[in-house]
Order: sequence, then C-alpha cells, then structure tokens
Amino acid sequence: MILRAWAVARFCLVIGSIALSSIGLGSAFAAEPAHFHHVRLNVQETKPSLDFYRKFYGAVPVKYRGNPDALFVEKSFLLFNVVDSAPDGTLDTGIWHIGWGGVDVAREYEWWKKHGLDIVTPLSPLTGPDNYYFYARGPGKELIEINTMGHHRFAHVHFFCTDVNATCRWYAKHLGLKPRFPERPKPAGDMSTINKIWINVINCDNVTLIFFGKPDIEPAPPWWREPPLKTLKPTKGRPIDHLAFSYRQIQPVFEAMQKSGAKIVEPIKEDPKYHFKSFYVEGPDNVLIEVVEEKPIPEGIWE
Repeated sequence: MILRAWAVARFCLVIGSIALSSIGLGSAFAAEPAHFHHVRLNVQETKPSLDFYRKFYGAVPVKYRGNPDALFVEKSFLLFNVVDSAPDGTLDTGIWHIGWGGVDVAREYEWWKKHGLDIVTPLSPLTGPDNYYFYARGPGKELIEINTMGHHRFAHVHFFCTDVNATCRWYAKHLGLKPRFPERPKPAGDMSTINKIWINVINCDNVTLIFFGKPDIEPAPPWWREPPLKTLKPTKGRPIDHLAFSYRQIQPVFEAMQKSGAKIVEPIKEDPKYHFKSFYVEGPDNVLIEVVEEKPIPEGIWE
C-alpha cells in the first residue's frame, strides 16, 4: 500500500509528544522563520496551467505584482517559468510531488476523470473509512497527489532525501523551520510500511513539507513504481523547478546564509517577471530554493 500524506500526519500525531531538543536551530534566519511563498513550475505556455489549476484545484488567477500569470492557492502562489521545450518529468529529483486535499475523493475522482484530468495512478483506498488517494500530471508534467484530507486546498510538498536528518537540520538552520521530530535513525528493512521509512515533517504556514528517505533499495518498495532511486538530480529545469520562502527583509538572511556556508546559486536581484527581490540557494539533494522579499501573506498579497 502506498503511504500518503494523511498517514504521515496521523503517524506524527502519535509520536508528536517527542521533544525536539536534539534538533538544534541555527542563527542563519531572521527574527521570524521563513514563510511559504510559492512553487515555481516550468511550462511551455502559461494559459493551459492557469486553466488547469483553476478548473481542477480551485486556484485563483491573480495579477501578482502587475503580472497576470500567477495563481493564488489560499496562502501562497503558483508561479511559472516559460521554457522552450517540455521539461523532463522523470521522478528522480529531491521534489517528488505537490499535493492537494480532497473531501469525498471517491466521487470526486469520477468527476476529475470525466473532465479529462491526466490520471497516472488509479483511485486507491487507504486504511480507515473514506480514505483514498491518486496521482495526476499537470500540463507541465508535474506530479500531483490528491488524497482525503477534509478540504480542497494546496496541502503539501513531498521530498526525497539522501539523509533526512541532514535535510531537516538545513531547513532549521537556514530557514528557521522546526522539524516535528528529533533526529531519527534510518530504519532498516524494505520500506514497506510507515515505520520502515526514514521520515520527518516540517510545517510552514499551511503547507506541510514531508521528507522521505529516497527509495533506493532493490527491489523497490511496493509504493514506489519507478526503478530504485539511487541518485537525486537537480530540480532546476524540471517540471517543479523550485520552492520559494519569504522574509520581510532578505539582506540579513542572505548575509547569514553566506556566513554559515549555504551554497548561494544567485545573489540578490529583481525577478524579471514578478519584480520582487530574491536570491537562490541550493538546498540538500540539489533542491533549488528561492528566498523572496515579501510581507507574509495575506498582509503582502495585493501591493
């Protein structure tokens, strides 16, 4: 059985009383932790994606900083890079997929199927009453999960990691985001159940960042339908190009990251399309991260 985000959340609640004392937060972040700002997708045209996310996921088209090619998903954005050729959709980067919630997923699945959603795995049951999930592809080949969560909101980003503990330390040190659990030893075994997967979770505003140890064993675990994932390639240029987090002022964050040894990819400059100030840093496992200068949403939405 494939393990889904709701199961991760339930697992987290069971052991959520464990202290976080072994996760040391560094001083590279500003007075308040980072806020989740956007997911940036690579697409050949923006209109199909704007129409797709509006139709299937209730995203709201907005004119963000003067540019109409943006979607608002409750407390963050989907933004787009226009590229000449279709990005490679192979599932071999540190970002596995983005995820939305559903309410009556079994019936909603029939509506999605009837209206032409590109479904890549069939509707599958989970434990408990009325718990289901499935995967679909967006117009730019990005993988999207829908699972029963009691709402229809953008809910999570699911990562693969070479070292879950090291990855969580990075997000704590550089972005001030606290992992839900202390450091956890890598479980041995076949990765077939939640207790056999190396996992941690970070909540950033209303978005859950889920970190799995990459499925690199042979044979691959039953929830992973691809070849064993030995190497994680860069996200840049792929369907999900990068994630972005925001601060009110990014100069102190930029300087702190430089001093603490984070790998700066691009210095502070103005984004040519959306006209905010930002810089890029490489996170663990070649995940590209943008740090944006913006007020927290909703305070800074419509300026």
